[in-house]
Amino acid sequence: MRKNGLYLRLSIADGDLGKDNKDESNSIDNQRTLLVNFVQDRDDLSDEYIEYVDDGYSGTNFERPAFKRMIEDAKTGKIDTIIVKDFSRFGRDYIGVGDYLEQVLPILGIRFISLNNNYDSNDYLGKTMGMDMAIHNLVNNLYSKDISKKLKSALRVKWRNGQWTGGKPPFGYLRNKETGEWLIDPVAGKYVRMVFEKAIEGCNTSQISYYMNEQKIPTPGRYNKENGLTHYGYNQKMPESEILWDCGMVRAILGRYEYTGALVQGKRQSIAVGSKVTRKSRDKDVVITKNVHPAIVSEKEYEIAKATIAFMKKPDYRGTRKFALKGKVRCGNCRRSMVLMESGANDRVYCPHKKMTGKFAKCSDEMVSVSIIEGHVWYALKRVLYVLDAIQLDFEEKTTNLDSVRRKKIKQLEAESNVLKSERIRQYESYAEGIITKEKYMMKKMQITDRMNGIQAEIETLTRLSVEEEAYKSKVASAVELLEGEMQHEKITKELVNATIDTVYVYDKKRIEIVFSFDDVLMKAIEKYQKGVKEA
Repeated sequence: MRKNGLYLRLSIADGDLGKDNKDESNSIDNQRTLLVNFVQDRDDLSDEYIEYVDDGYSGTNFERPAFKRMIEDAKTGKIDTIIVKDFSRFGRDYIGVGDYLEQVLPILGIRFISLNNNYDSNDYLGKTMGMDMAIHNLVNNLYSKDISKKLKSALRVKWRNGQWTGGKPPFGYLRNKETGEWLIDPVAGKYVRMVFEKAIEGCNTSQISYYMNEQKIPTPGRYNKENGLTHYGYNQKMPESEILWDCGMVRAILGRYEYTGALVQGKRQSIAVGSKVTRKSRDKDVVITKNVHPAIVSEKEYEIAKATIAFMKKPDYRGTRKFALKGKVRCGNCRRSMVLMESGANDRVYCPHKKMTGKFAKCSDEMVSVSIIEGHVWYALKRVLYVLDAIQLDFEEKTTNLDSVRRKKIKQLEAESNVLKSERIRQYESYAEGIITKEKYMMKKMQITDRMNGIQAEIETLTRLSVEEEAYKSKVASAVELLEGEMQHEKITKELVNATIDTVYVYDKKRIEIVFSFDDVLMKAIEKYQKGVKEA
């Protein structure tokens, strides 16, 4: 029997009342007790249930781990009923909740029950949820927007009072764990000061980053890592030797007004309630509170230094060309995305890390033609298609014979199992008629049962192997069909790239490495085949 799914949710916004900072009426424990008692009192519901808890997650969107797990379980048939305290626990986006109740859950065959709303989807089969339920969802949505406004207002009050509500302070500062105040990091603070001093001398960002690398000053990310701070702030895939200062790091430091002793908060805001997408705030919405913590530079020094970057335009790294491999091409050395430089018929890519750090980076300074990269990718895809074709042919021949042998073996095992069943009945009859003793009967029964269990295990193993081989064959066939279908256009398309290519690493124009996005099963098969060919 499938189980019930009990969904419990409490957001930070809900949890500002009652004991232990939680609203008692909506606390997780309260919800749990209410739902469990409901399940136990209902004869039409299974006593078994799975609990899904999102504690501290907003209901304005459905990006919640337990919620996602619950929907996946609904899709795979682990649960057939979802029960919540009320609609607001399920979600506060009335459009999203409506979509789930009227489209998603009915398609999955899931019954939905909301206790406080007296709602049971079984009462609305073939109908919409009704005006009263729709209005209730709309009220939840409006409530969520109201809560959001109140939270923003509360935050702005804290900001104006000089309270920091963010996480880690900028490079050059440490946070007092007890008071929350910012303190100047004696070492990192000197590095920040050094950047400003070089800017005041008239150096541009390229010259400053060159100087910092020449002096072997660790980047903010490397410094954090070496000193056990939680946030590294750099690409973890990048080799340690390539973690160098660049123009972007320098520009970021020179643009932070916080180094004058001020707090700058509210620089970005979400575009809608519950959305994770943010945009830059208008200047009038940014809250600046001066003289909150020790300054690393004065306001005058900050303004002079900032002037060095005021008229610098950030390079337009991304061209307008419809480059099918866009976002996939990375430097083989530093692992950063390479930049496309459009130049008509001969578009090229280069490593921006090398350009920004100069001689300190071990990356190639070569500009590689896009046509060369596409040529390598096309050749690699043709090789993969050739290998998959060969695997498919070889596998077809082997599995046809194996399948026949397995089917024959399964029939033999099933016949033996039937004989053993008859023997077990015969032994019982002999015992019942007093022909054999109980001890002898129990011993014979155990022997027969053990053998029958062994036969069943063999049958299951053989069946599983056949199923796995069929799935594997299907994967290979699908990959071949995809490649043949896309490659008939005789060019590299975005669809082909998205389906087959994970990353293209460019070391120089002669050394280009392609990483495919096929699943592990296919990749192992390809590697095994290629290894076998080489050994042969």
